Amino acid sequence: MEADKFDRVLQQYLSETAFFPLIAAVLNLSQDGAVWVDEPAKPRQVYVEHSFGFAQIFGESVSTFESDLEAYLSERRDFTVEKVRLYGPQAPAFFRTPAFSAYRSERQRFTLGRDAPRGALPLEILKSSPAVAADVDEIQARFGVVSRFWRSADDFLRFSQACVVREAGAIAAVCYAAAIGGEKAEIDVVTDPHFRRRGLAHQVVAGFAASCFASRLEPVWDCFTNNIPSVRTALSLGFSPKNAPYAFFTIPRA
Repeated sequence: MEADKFDRVLQQYLSETAFFPLIAAVLNLSQDGAVWVDEPAKPRQVYVEHSFGFAQIFGESVSTFESDLEAYLSERRDFTVEKVRLYGPQAPAFFRTPAFSAYRSERQRFTLGRDAPRGALPLEILKSSPAVAADVDEIQARFGVVSRFWRSADDFLRFSQACVVREAGAIAAVCYAAAIGGEKAEIDVVTDPHFRRRGLAHQVVAGFAASCFASRLEPVWDCFTNNIPSVRTALSLGFSPKNAPYAFFTIPRA
């Protein structure tokens, strides 16, 4: 599907129960990716693949479309990305076959109430601060995240709601929106290994959440269920699990 037609499926996606900002960001054209549909004029089933590899299938089941997708994901695997990272809470039946069992893991979605950051860590003692233009080069040099999802440093600075925490004059942790869609901000947080176990992730995430709320955005957290430090950080900040863990498939390029 051509990019100027993505709006045909964006509204459909906004009503999906299994909603992920990284997928919405492709459809709202704020980030790059590709979209395949069963019928361009009147799409029933849709496959979206973000330029970083996150992907999702949604809509009603169309057997011929799913057969083509199965061949693409299990046989050809001629991806433009290193690996497809497919959200699978509503995956077609072929994902339950042995061919995909080796790629399957589980992730958990977490959401946050508006009063949680203040209850978990008082905002008045936060050391985090909004990222400014002078921080962008350092964030990229230390963590490599400025261009991971956003098209440019300017997009990262304008749209990602990035917050930083400094230690010894250097940026020690950063929290930013990997994508924004449907008034939801997908959290990505990174801490310099030299400064871990000091509560910096708590501080920078709480600052980021406060920034999101001020912009009428809902911060959402998503991680693998076996990533215990990430799960604990989310819970300690007041995030609550949203629904049960869901299937997630990491499929390498052939």
